[in-house]
Order: sequence, then structure tokens, then C-alpha cells
Amino acid sequence: MTPSRFLPLRRSARATLVCAAAAAALSALTAWTLEGWIAAAALAALVGFLLCALYAIFGMNRYWIAAGALATTALTVGCVLAFLRVLGLAWDDAPDRVTTVSSRDADPYFLGAIGALVATLAILFAGAVWPQRRRRTRRPAPQAGRSKPGTPSRARPASPRPSSPSLSGRARASAPRPAARRNG
Repeated sequence: MTPSRFLPLRRSARATLVCAAAAAALSALTAWTLEGWIAAAALAALVGFLLCALYAIFGMNRYWIAAGALATTALTVGCVLAFLRVLGLAWDDAPDRVTTVSSRDADPYFLGAIGALVATLAILFAGAVWPQRRRRTRRPAPQAGRSKPGTPSRARPASPRPSSPSLSGRARASAPRPAARRNG
């Protein structure tokens, strides 16, 4: 079995998965029951997801993913503000006046805001949960004179031994000896 090229998920990525599942389940339950306290729990789970995802992304030094999430978040806010402005709900001089803008004019902004929000959440989810690649450890370069295991070694030229009679037998024994030739 070949080893996986990915490391196991980090704790922050597992927490992101748990928070994403809780936010999705609580959002579905809110849509079904329309209970306010479940909606508050869904928002809390969504905030937990955002914080865990950002912690995981910055912990893995994935700054480009964080920049992409920031760009789609800015697009979401811009589309929401444009949607509210077109409907006359924001920055209106006369709030009592009824606007003549139809909802069809505001639909592209609404759909743009929903699409940008989904893109933001998808980028955060993928960036936090996608595991890092394993770093390959480099093998040390073979040193001169050493052979790879399983290959016969070449004989090195003999180093000149001191033949001085003043050296004791002990000093001669500790002197370096030439490598013996293996017959393989």
C-alpha cells in the first residue's frame, strides 16, 4: 500500500467540519420550523465555522485563499448594499415615499449576493479542510568515496603511512588504513 501524499487533518480542520455540519443542520431546521432560537444557534454555528476556517487557513499559511475569501466577502457586501439601495430601503431621502422600482430590477443584485456568499463559504471550507501535501524529505547527497548499499565499492588509493621509526606501535595502529576491497 502506498502512503498517502496528504497529512491527516488538523484539529482546526476537524472543528471546521463539525461547525459546518452544525450550521447546515441548524439552518435546515430553522427553514423547516421558523423558530428564532434555532436561527440564533445556526448563526452561532456559522460564526464558529468562519472562525475555525480562518484559524485553519492562517495556520497552514494559505494567504491566497484568505485573500480570495476576502474578495468574495467584499463582493457579497457590495451586492447586498446595491440590492437594498435599488429597493429603496437604504439611503433614501424620503422614507415615506413608495418606490417605483420593481423587484425584477433588484433580482440580479440579490442573486449576486447569494452567489458571492456561497463562493465565500466554499472557499473557506475548501481552504480549511483540504489537507496539506506531505513534504518530501531530501536524501543527503552521496559523499565522495562512499558507495550506495548493494553496489561494490571502489578501492581508494592508499594513503601514505608514516614509516618513521619514532612512532610507537600504538600510534601506527590508530593511523588510518586504506579501505579493503570487497568482492561482491
